[in-house]
Amino acid sequence: MYGKYNSAMQPGTIEDTKGIDLLERQIDELVRENPEVGDFREGFQVYCMGKYSLGTSASTISAYGKDDLGLAFYSCRDRTYHVVQCRAPERDWLEAHPGEVRAFGPSALQECRTALQYLLENSDKTANDRLQDLRARISADRNQDDFELVFFLIVYGALNDRAKAAFAQLKLDYERTGVRILLQQIADLADEFLVGTAHQSGEIQLDLRYSADIGILRAHDYCYFLTNAADLLDGFKKYGWRLFDLNLRYEVRNSSINGDILRSLQHQKTRRHFHHYNNGLIVVSKTYSVRDKQNCIHLTGPQIVNGLQTVKSIYNAVTGNDVTREQLEHECLVQVKVINTSDADFVAKVVQATNNQNPMHPRNLKANGREQRVLRSGFASMTPRWFLQVKESEWESLTDEGGRFFKQVVGFSAVDFRPDAHKRKGRVVDNQEAAKAWLALIGFADLAGDRVTHYFSDPEVYQLAFGMSPTEHHWNLFARNTDFDAGRRHTLKTVQGEASQFMLAYALWQFVRNFVPSAQRYREEALDEGVRAGKLQKAGGSVTSPPSVQEQFLGDNLTYQTWRLMANMKELLLEVASHILARRYGPLEASLCSAILHRPEIEPFLATGEMRDIALAAAKGGELSKDAIFARIFCMLKYVAAQFWEDRRTALLSTSRIRTVLLRRDIAADFKRRVWEVDSRKGLDRIWKPEGVTFMESLPDLR
Repeated sequence: MYGKYNSAMQPGTIEDTKGIDLLERQIDELVRENPEVGDFREGFQVYCMGKYSLGTSASTISAYGKDDLGLAFYSCRDRTYHVVQCRAPERDWLEAHPGEVRAFGPSALQECRTALQYLLENSDKTANDRLQDLRARISADRNQDDFELVFFLIVYGALNDRAKAAFAQLKLDYERTGVRILLQQIADLADEFLVGTAHQSGEIQLDLRYSADIGILRAHDYCYFLTNAADLLDGFKKYGWRLFDLNLRYEVRNSSINGDILRSLQHQKTRRHFHHYNNGLIVVSKTYSVRDKQNCIHLTGPQIVNGLQTVKSIYNAVTGNDVTREQLEHECLVQVKVINTSDADFVAKVVQATNNQNPMHPRNLKANGREQRVLRSGFASMTPRWFLQVKESEWESLTDEGGRFFKQVVGFSAVDFRPDAHKRKGRVVDNQEAAKAWLALIGFADLAGDRVTHYFSDPEVYQLAFGMSPTEHHWNLFARNTDFDAGRRHTLKTVQGEASQFMLAYALWQFVRNFVPSAQRYREEALDEGVRAGKLQKAGGSVTSPPSVQEQFLGDNLTYQTWRLMANMKELLLEVASHILARRYGPLEASLCSAILHRPEIEPFLATGEMRDIALAAAKGGELSKDAIFARIFCMLKYVAAQFWEDRRTALLSTSRIRTVLLRRDIAADFKRRVWEVDSRKGLDRIWKPEGVTFMESLPDLR
């Protein structure tokens, strides 16, 4: 099966990575959408927090931080507790070991035992205030009849043999106390992305039983009935996400509302009343027929346009061992309304009007708007073609089942967007990232740095991102002035930017994202400097100096603080890069953007969609090509960032939210002024500028 750990292979390898790739992309998306989430491991914890919490009415608390005893979070409602430990490798490890599964040893289980001993037994371990509160709650509730504690070990990888043995012993030790201990490994997590792959083509045929005692309500072109939840489980396992092709969202993962649905399936009493608690399903079908002798409705070509979360929660309940299929068969009914129609406009109205049980992502409501259609067409018409993704996981969904809907939706075949026709990866621009990059390019880094949801939920920001573009006057003001704030909206025209302009913005964004290393990487780089200088101690590959000593060293380390500064001001760095390009080459109209993109430095990115190697090579500080533009600009900006940190060190160290400060417009103006101070220093000799010329003079001509 896809994504399964194969113990017969060398430790850490997998047979097929499709499901894991999709899971990894989902976590990367969470990191991109949440500025407060610093890295892949934190993103994995956020993913797990949604998946394993107890729902909207539960109290779900992050325990992550100092003295967390290895725990990520806990969720409690009434006297039921979910306590979760997450283990995941760094993003760097994943990138360095493609196609491998990280093997975790017994130390992961020791942390579990330590946490359980603290929560349930006498322990002198030091814990943070959140765990102290959890311990007090458990102590007050554990002697009650309805007390329940489930401890999850969730591993983005697989336990090795010694760890598996330690887990079995831990589970046995605590089963005697009534505590359930559950293990979820990478194969378990990835499986949900692969349901239905055995029937990835052919027409969907679905039978839904109804109770003979209750019967069905029939009318012209539709019927209403209560169906067996087990039939929905079977249908989803057979056809997977193909059942939801017409849904506005391809999936809402980890919704806390889904946690409420799942909880109602866990107990017999609430299962029996499930059809009262849940809104049920709306299904459109090419045809349907009532088979009275079998007490079922036979559906041909059905699509569930409302109820994705209900079906997915039923699946989650079974795969998570919260309920069995047999219990669903005998104790759980679901409301279903089937509509026989081929009217696309009517279906679209039904989809939008009824998808309200989970909050709809604002961008999905904009997905079929004119702005998105025009921009998608523009990206698809580029050479080579690029795909604009306007819904969550759209590329993966449209390329599933052989891409049978792809050309119908996009106008071209999926292979036209692939660097390698034999691989699934495509040249994909997500419209959330396109909006962020575009806003920064045209001088609105402060709006670009806000949460991504407002690109689509705030009408004014959406209009800026997708409905307006700079006039020549705007570009000239933007290039000439360091203080670019007041009146900047009034020099825009109500015309959407060209695809090549959006692509330049996106290329700059990808460059800065890959140029600035991860927090873990630049921390390790700085600590290694401390070891080489004799200020820190290292043994067995790890820094052994006390944490307080490490933090004090990092507070004074210029390498660490420069990268930290840049990591929190990526949107501003993009705006400043655009400011430099506009001053050096003129208004960033479509033809100029295309010329910059097709220079040797960036053309490999246009062809492959990959910027990582290009940006990393620049960040390493080696010799730069005379033709390089992006690399020279961002190496210079790193130099300016170091000076900026030195000058504002006291103020920046004292702020608790450095990112918020760095997105202020006065900071943008100050940073740009420093760029031009550096530009005037002809005597400066660096890899990004030779002695005797200004930085601007050193940038290559566009011939």
